[in-house]
Amino acid sequence: MYDLQIRGLAMMAAIALIVMLFALRRQPRAIWLFALVLTGVGLGYLATTPAPTEFAELIFGASEVRVAPLKAN
Repeated sequence: MYDLQIRGLAMMAAIALIVMLFALRRQPRAIWLFALVLTGVGLGYLATTPAPTEFAELIFGASEVRVAPLKAN
C-alpha cells in the first residue's frame, strides 16, 4: 500500500539532494545542514499528501490497486 509513496518520496529526496549538491557546493556546513533539515520537513509534509504516490505513478508507470470499502447491509 505504501510502496509507491515510499518510492515517490525516495525519488523526491534524490532530486532534492542532487539540486543541493550543485546549488550549495561551496557553502559552509551550517548551510548544508539547514538545507537538509528543510528538505526533511518538506518531505514530511509531502508524505501527508497524495503527491509522492502520483509522482511515483508518473515515473514508474505503475498504479496502486485501490479497493473500495465494503458497504454494510
